[in-house]
Amino acid sequence: MDAIPLKAFLDLVTRGIATPRPVARHVIDRTGDMRTRLELLLLAAVIQSLLWAFIVLIAPGVFGGVFARGIGLFGHAALAGLVLVNYVMVTTIAYAVGKRFGGTGTPAQVGGAAAWHAVLTASLTPLQIAALGGGAPGQPAAAGPGVLFALLYAGLNVWLMAACMAEAHGFRSTGKVATATVGLFLVAGVFISMFARIIAGA
Repeated sequence: MDAIPLKAFLDLVTRGIATPRPVARHVIDRTGDMRTRLELLLLAAVIQSLLWAFIVLIAPGVFGGVFARGIGLFGHAALAGLVLVNYVMVTTIAYAVGKRFGGTGTPAQVGGAAAWHAVLTASLTPLQIAALGGGAPGQPAAAGPGVLFALLYAGLNVWLMAACMAEAHGFRSTGKVATATVGLFLVAGVFISMFARIIAGA
């Protein structure tokens, strides 16, 4: 994608959250090459790290959780790595499952949607921080307002992913894609839980 002014980019991200499908189409049509998609992933990692650092700087300890003092250099590197891992997983699964149900998206289109979703998710980092550190001192986040932020973050994440993938695959209903996405997450959670129990009992 060609470089755009900061104001225009912020407007694009804002519209990407408020009206995700038309913006996703705009981005998908401009991310046909792998280099552009990698640039979006790098941008997502940078946005995520900058928001973490900025919030901890201006409001140290405001959430009272384990992340109140930041995540350190290793934490930022780990988050950047997760951006790439998530991209590979989302692209692979979304392409395969979408094709199975009649989707028309190409690997490049699905990859572009996944990369743009990474940018949108990175812009939701303040919600992520609030979810992870939203509990009162000495309490887990789930014991305080953190659980509300977690639900909001997860809901937006799933909806934006569904919108991006629905646009990439040409599905008319974002809601159906969102339902399928939640179902996949639940199935994956069950298998992970079963696997963890098997390992623990070995």
